[in-house]
This record gives sequence, structure tokens and C-alpha cells, in this order.
Amino acid sequence: MEERIDPGKTGKQKSNITRFRRDKRLMVAGGLRSLALLGMLATVIFAIFQYREELNPDNLRRLISYLQAASRTVNPFTQYQFESGLKTVYAPLGEGLVVSSGDTYSFVSGLGDASYSIQLGYSNPAICTSDKYALIYDRGAGGFCVANGFAEYLNGQLSSPILSASMNRNGAFTLVTNETGCRSAVTVYSARQKLLCKWLSTQYYVLHTSINPETSYFGAVCLGQEGLRAYTRLLYFRIGEEEAAWTAELGEKQVYSLTHDKSGGLVILCDDGVYRYDQQGTLTASRLFSLPVGRFSIQEEGELLISFDHTDRSSRNTEGLLLGEALEPIWQGSFAGLPRAVSCRSGCAAFLMSGQLELIQYGDAVPVASALPSDAARDVVVDDDGSPILFYIDRAERVRLEEEAP
Repeated sequence: MEERIDPGKTGKQKSNITRFRRDKRLMVAGGLRSLALLGMLATVIFAIFQYREELNPDNLRRLISYLQAASRTVNPFTQYQFESGLKTVYAPLGEGLVVSSGDTYSFVSGLGDASYSIQLGYSNPAICTSDKYALIYDRGAGGFCVANGFAEYLNGQLSSPILSASMNRNGAFTLVTNETGCRSAVTVYSARQKLLCKWLSTQYYVLHTSINPETSYFGAVCLGQEGLRAYTRLLYFRIGEEEAAWTAELGEKQVYSLTHDKSGGLVILCDDGVYRYDQQGTLTASRLFSLPVGRFSIQEEGELLISFDHTDRSSRNTEGLLLGEALEPIWQGSFAGLPRAVSCRSGCAAFLMSGQLELIQYGDAVPVASALPSDAARDVVVDDDGSPILFYIDRAERVRLEEEAP
């Protein structure tokens, strides 16, 4: 007998079947991947459009050097042998040391190896450093160069002799030149080595300059003359403007140093005291001295280390003073004799005396003093790691505090 199928029952049976939805996770993942690729492509197109003027063979080689540097490990500097008979200038840069000796700039890392060198041909080189860059310039001539441990960024030649320079922590820098037709000129470059402005002065000789951390203002300590009287004046400029935003009269003070601290305050070290101004020109702190300033070291972290000469008929002693960002005393002490050099950075202050190195580690609440022998050393510099580097006639050596200090 032929079996008949009831349509109603068939529909009821179909409604009991569970239908699974299609798995769309792979489609979603693929869509997100496509969006990411599109975003990367848009970023590349934007970068090419934004920096199209900088796409040249030199910058492509620089990019390759970045990739090569990132793929290798740079050991901290420990020691370096100077070339005999040549005038050498030096400064710490990161965990290494930059050295200009003769006509060569070198970055030193590891066990005394010059891992990167440039032939510059400067007769009287000087060095300023930031966190990542070194500015090497030929004092009294027009040559200057910006480099680091593995690349050269800018190699320029000015038509006027360079008198001095300064560099902030980000790498923006100023060059003070002796210009024909005026007394001085200040040329300001960004951290990307772009010319920002040039200020010409027919009234003042520029003694010191400093750029604030944001590279929006720069200060200049200037020497002027009224009749037979010479005076100093601080001028503070917004970069790109010809007129000073504000000025501060310094009278007949002798100015030793001008620098910005990390908060943007301007610190001026003079023969009679130290003064701090904010970016609006208000004097926020000051400290007067009763003894003549001997040597000093000032850092953008805000610390200022000063040695005072205390000499009488029977003895010559050093009074040491370490000040914080608000010019508050962090440490005070005294040593017999006069120092050959002083330096402070990253929680360590160093006085190089005759025969020994006096160290004060002030990173903790209570500063800790110690001493090391240093018979033939002629200079000391504390690097970003807080380690002193001793300089001798023929070499430089890093002092390992955890191993040497008592």
C-alpha cells in the first residue's frame, strides 16, 4: 500500500531541526587585517607627503644605519686611549663617550673601541651634547656637525666664525657667531636640524644662550655698553620673533652660565650668586654667595654644583655646595685644597682633588660621601648613568662605584 505523507506533519518535523549560523570569525579577522593594512598604507603615504623634502640618499643611508644599530648591542663605555700629541675634547653621550681629537670625531663604547668616526678637519673643536645627539663645532671658524653614535645628521659651514654654542636635552641648538655689520648673531636649529630663526644684534655682544625644553623660547645673556660703562642684560625671545618677550637687568655682574632646567626655568650663575627666572620673566629664587666661585657644574635636571675658593694665609680650602631646582641646598661640605674639576649628574657629585676623587651620592634622602684615589687624573665628568669618568693625559676610564667605592 502506498504511504501518504501528511504535509502538516512534514512541516512540523522540519521546525524541530536546529540550523547553525555560519561562522563569521574568519571574515571578521580578515576585515580587521585589511583595515590594519590600509591604516599602515595611509601612514606611509602621509609620512612620504609630510617628509618628502627629507627623502634623499643620505637619509635613506641613515635609516639603514638605524636598523643596523638597533640590531646590535652597544656595551657601556669603560676606557679609551687618546691619540698622543693631539688636542682632545670630550663629553659623555648616553652610555658612551664622544671624543674629538685632531680632525676626527669618534663615538666610543665597549672596551675602548671607536665604533663610529667622522673626519671633520676642525682646528679648534668644541662639543655640546643632548640626550641623543652631539654638536661638534670649530670655535673661531664656521664648521659644525650634528652626530651621535652611529650616524651623521647635519654637516654645515657658516660664513662667519662660531664663538659659542648650546644644546638642549632634545637636541635643539644655538650657534653664536661674529657677523659682519653687527656685533653678534644667534642662529637657532630644531632637534631635527632645521633652521628656525636667526637673530642679529647691532647693540649687544652675546655671551651665553640656552633653549627651553619645548624649543619655543631661547635666552641670551648679552654684554652692552653705555658710555664707558659695560653692563649685562638677559633677553628672552620667542623663537621666530625679533623683539624680546622680556628682559632682566644684570648690572655689572659677571655671568658664568645660563641654562634651562627640566621645568623650563632659566638658571643664571653669576659671580655674586645664582638666580632663577620662570618663562614669564619673574625672579622665583635666588641665592647670594659670600665666597668667590671657583668651579661649577650645572645640569638640566636642575642640580647646580659649585666649589668656592676659601684661601687665607695658612691654607687653601674648598667649600662645596650642591643646589636643587628651587636653589635649595642638597649638600654642603669642605675639602682641603682646591679642585681640578667638578661635575654632577644623575644623583652623583664629584670633586677631583689633588690625589683623590671625592664623591657625594645624593639620590637618597641622606647624601653619602666617599673617596677614591686618583693621583694623575686631570678631569672628571659624571655621565647620565651617575658614573664618574676620569680623564688622564693619555686615556679616559669609567669609575665603577659599586666595585670601587667603600
